[in-house]
Amino acid sequence: MREVIQEVDALDLPDGAHWALIHEKLGLSYGEVFDYIAEDPAFFGATPHPEH
Repeated sequence: MREVIQEVDALDLPDGAHWALIHEKLGLSYGEVFDYIAEDPAFFGATPHPEH
């Protein structure tokens, strides 16, 4: 998944197209990648919201 995200990042697409292409390349329905990010934010270099 990380490789696909990096590949699409390099294309410098607008956000909507960026995430749509990531989902398409991974064979996921739109929104599923966000579920993975929410479940493991550290893997994606994100930090959980402090209220959670």
